[in-house]
Amino acid sequence: MTTLILRSPRCLISTSSPYQLSLRPGTVRHATTLQKKHQQPLKAVLKSAPAKPQQKQALPSKQVQKYLTSAKQSLPPKSTILVNSASKQRIDALSPISDSAISTHSVNGPTTTLPAPLDLPVRQANQALFKYLFKLGKGYAGFYKTGVKNIWNNYKAALPIQDRVKQKYKGSISIAVREGGLNRQEFQLLRRNWHDIRRVPVFGIVFMICGEFTPLVVLALSNVVPWTCRIPKQIKGDRQKLEERRKISFRNLTLPSTAATKIDSLQRVQLLHISWSLGLSSRIWDWLFPGKLPGLPTAILKSRVRQQLDYFELDDLLINKAGGAKYMNEGELLMACVERGIDVLGRPVEQIRNDLSNWLQAKHKATAEHLLLTRPSVWPSKS
Repeated sequence: MTTLILRSPRCLISTSSPYQLSLRPGTVRHATTLQKKHQQPLKAVLKSAPAKPQQKQALPSKQVQKYLTSAKQSLPPKSTILVNSASKQRIDALSPISDSAISTHSVNGPTTTLPAPLDLPVRQANQALFKYLFKLGKGYAGFYKTGVKNIWNNYKAALPIQDRVKQKYKGSISIAVREGGLNRQEFQLLRRNWHDIRRVPVFGIVFMICGEFTPLVVLALSNVVPWTCRIPKQIKGDRQKLEERRKISFRNLTLPSTAATKIDSLQRVQLLHISWSLGLSSRIWDWLFPGKLPGLPTAILKSRVRQQLDYFELDDLLINKAGGAKYMNEGELLMACVERGIDVLGRPVEQIRNDLSNWLQAKHKATAEHLLLTRPSVWPSKS
């Protein structure tokens, strides 16, 4: 800190201590005393003092020098400050990933593409049934309203991304992903928004007809509900049915597969297993086309499986580019594992995260077709 002392016939000014201004030459007063008597700013005082050219700088008085010496000794040395700053940087580098950093990471899709929190009232002991049901229906109506609003917001957010893909990559999302034009957050926004927009008309009709009873109806018509409008009970029920169907399919799957298995060499029973394991077709087709191997025709099955494999190739690439499964929040992690035929119900989050990491590593040694036809416990590991 520098000290400036100006001596004039009227005043003595020091800018380094509370002893700043004196009305008499050679004397010093405390700043608090000066503030009570003189409210004029320091700049005005400097302007009012007549300047003398080439005037020698006055030396500070003994009282001012004593104050400056004590103030300088009280300051910490610069080396101490530098060590503390470096230590703080090392501590920050070794600290674990924070929840806020995970939630905003580009590997996670936008939060508006996921269902909003569902806040339902709890029935009190002396509350009337009609009043409780009215509040319950109001809570569901607000949830669906938020879901539809998020679909509209996602649609507007996806428009500039679609224009960029159309102008720079000839409208091909796969080319944009491979050339680094999209991250996973943008990729999932486009995919989920298109998934929800196709279901809005039918879901709107169901909601207008059923009103507050929509939660009871959508449990049986889950495929017509946009993802942003799916209640937790519906999501859990769909995953339970899917895992039970996958378990039965694995029990009946007898054809072996190799690490080099490709889709063109798959038998119908293997295509059916992948379709049932990933939920690519509804059980209605099993009833419409019964038999030893029920379900959709083989050509349609192969087309749907191929589309899902193409999606895995792009999504796995983006997850690896973003740093892997460790940066995914719980909602994104569960969705990614369900899409890949990995069981998630009743399992710890870290164990599920390890399965997804093993999937990404196993893709270096085996095809996705082979991984879908085997359990995670027998997947090859990356050397």
